[in-house]
Amino acid sequence: MKKKKDALNPAITRFPTPINFKALDKSNGEKIKTIATHFRAIMETLGLDLTNDSLKDTPQRVAKMYVNEIFSGLDPENFPDINFFPEEFHHEHRANTVLVKVSFTSFCEHHFVPMRGFAYVSYIPGKQLIGLSKIPRIVRYFSHRPQLQERMTAQIADSLSILLETDDIAVSIIAKHYCVVTRGIEDTASNTITNVLRGEFDRNDQIRREFFEGINRELKEI
Repeated sequence: MKKKKDALNPAITRFPTPINFKALDKSNGEKIKTIATHFRAIMETLGLDLTNDSLKDTPQRVAKMYVNEIFSGLDPENFPDINFFPEEFHHEHRANTVLVKVSFTSFCEHHFVPMRGFAYVSYIPGKQLIGLSKIPRIVRYFSHRPQLQERMTAQIADSLSILLETDDIAVSIIAKHYCVVTRGIEDTASNTITNVLRGEFDRNDQIRREFFEGINRELKEI
């Protein structure tokens, strides 16, 4: 498992997040202290009164949230442990494809405001199966960092391809970007869709159609 986990290091995947890995040498406590100092300066620059009981602890709260929660995916050590099941134990009942729907919230790296939506992840079982609960953990690992939706879609596909040792991977993300909703054009109705289709999902019309039909059935229920 360690060899595969090392292969997922954002520095060497095909679609890396622009991370300054020297910053990872700092402890979480050091990061929180630095972020809180800078966020306090931002609030003061905006004219907020940090002696107010409602605001005085906000810099620390924001810093802890950034480091421990919404941007925890910047730390490669937080990639989830993955369990596998040998394919031969499931051969009699093996599905042709596996499709998992995962809700997520990430943050646009251009404006640091949320994007929320669903990731639809599918693969054709080969040598091994992955625990179904692990796919949401992988999606949320990559969502817990400043992101581009296109990159996140590809990173999920890359990681599953490495872990499952197959190219037969499909990932589709449908998300609402609050940088579009709350600023600029202020379009509350728009969604962004990104797709990565590899292996048989790219080559085989029937398998590709079944993937998107599965998504469409889910969308009708939303």
